[in-house]
Amino acid sequence: MATTPPLPTPEGPAHRLPIQPGSSRSPARGTVPIRAFFFDTYGTVCDFYQPFRRTFDRLARAKGVACDAGLLGIEWRNAYVRATFLDALSGAAFRPLKAIQRENLAALLAARFPAPVSAEELDDLTAVWNQLDAWPDSVPGLTALKELAVIAPLSNGNFDDMVHLARHASLPWDIIVGSSVARAYKPHPTIYLESAAALCLPPEHVCMVAAHQVDLQFAAGHGMQTAFVTRPEEFGGAIKPKDPQPGVDYLSAAEVFPEGEWTFMARDFLDLAAQCARASASAGR
Repeated sequence: MATTPPLPTPEGPAHRLPIQPGSSRSPARGTVPIRAFFFDTYGTVCDFYQPFRRTFDRLARAKGVACDAGLLGIEWRNAYVRATFLDALSGAAFRPLKAIQRENLAALLAARFPAPVSAEELDDLTAVWNQLDAWPDSVPGLTALKELAVIAPLSNGNFDDMVHLARHASLPWDIIVGSSVARAYKPHPTIYLESAAALCLPPEHVCMVAAHQVDLQFAAGHGMQTAFVTRPEEFGGAIKPKDPQPGVDYLSAAEVFPEGEWTFMARDFLDLAAQCARASASAGR
């Protein structure tokens, strides 16, 4: 397939954004009990890359054309990140996430896919967001963490998205918080604060778990505890370097090197559960 120019991306460097993470206000590890774990879901709990790649592979075979299915999957995911981020920053009216994902998909395929796709096919393709694979440690790790505290997705996925994904991937949530509670997308402050308030918890009793450190920066700025869990295969193997070059866009690379003083740093959810159990036991002595 011929190389095409990148899709237009919104401009606006981080130093001009109207919403900033703020300095960390997380309590010191082990000083405040964790009553709830909130999880970023797309990429942290579930793998989007392989399901998206398989989906675009099937579409190309059905149409009798060639495409870079992995790249299309990454670009669709990144279009979602940019769109929801800008909605949060601009204060745009809340709209269903599936509508955003479908719009992004239509634009992506029109620019990058060498065959027409019908409206019905767009609807079917968009549904793959509710059919993602859980990482191998996700279900056993969530089950272990559920022994310690309430577990819930704090995701840009709406209630219906999270319910369907939980049923598909057997995710054992206690409750769903996030975008539908706040009627806003990350990193708007309300998605963090109103999700904690929905459980009658102050932020310091909540631990935000994510593979994306910008999410943790905002959570820490609101006083939440934080857990950085690495997902090195999130983008099919591309890794953000330990010493990133200024001005380079690493949105398509997995983060494995800590960029902040997070409450916990773990290789997976089982490791996180073990660390949190030890911290809880130490705090109780």
